[in-house]
Amino acid sequence: MYITTQKEEFSYAYINAIASAGDYSFQIAPRPLDLVGVDITITGLVSPGSRRLNEVHG
Repeated sequence: MYITTQKEEFSYAYINAIASAGDYSFQIAPRPLDLVGVDITITGLVSPGSRRLNEVHG
C-alpha cells in the first residue's frame, strides 16, 4: 500500500473517531462528490429547537 493511501486511511479513521465521540456519523463521499472536492460527510441527529448543524461536508 502506498504511503499516501496509508495517510488518507489514517485521516479517515481519526475523523471517524472524533465524529463518533460527538454522536455524529461519518461517511466517505462517493466518487462524484470527491471529484468536486467533498471527501467526507459528517451527519448527526438534531433535536427540535437545537442550533446545532446536522450535516457537514468536508
